[in-house]
Amino acid sequence: MRFFVAKYAMLKFLLHKWHKFEAASGMVSNGPGMGGAAIEGGVDAIVLSSLIGAFVGMIGGFIVSHLLRFCAMLFNRPLGGYSWVIVGTFVGAVVFAILAWNGDGN
Repeated sequence: MRFFVAKYAMLKFLLHKWHKFEAASGMVSNGPGMGGAAIEGGVDAIVLSSLIGAFVGMIGGFIVSHLLRFCAMLFNRPLGGYSWVIVGTFVGAVVFAILAWNGDGN
């Protein structure tokens, strides 16, 4: 019950202060300079996509590792391990780099 009360209080706070959040969103830089530079394509986009893919793959590897450890307890077989994290990181980086490379031609 306390969770719903806290959630309602947060929602009530945000709804009454929403105009302040909208006014503050204009402070975000959209142009070049303070981190707002757009990556148009080329090697930079492929490297950035590869780094993002490595992170996504690492998270996926952790999830697969924990699920396989649970299955290992069910089937009494060694299925889990942190090698899945390394494999997931590598696969995620490669897949996202390939997607960025193919998407660069559009």
